[in-house]
Amino acid sequence: MKKIYVIILTVFLNSIFLSCNPENMVDEVAPQACCGENGEIPPPPPETVIGG
Repeated sequence: MKKIYVIILTVFLNSIFLSCNPENMVDEVAPQACCGENGEIPPPPPETVIGG
């Protein structure tokens, strides 16, 4: 009977420590600029047709 309590306690503690809370993750991540100082993304280059 003692082993069952230990297993249940272990599963419970693991679920607490390993659970993911998306709200906390979003709050911790700071916005980052990807391509320029202002964070503006440049347009893609024009498409080129080969052998057309």
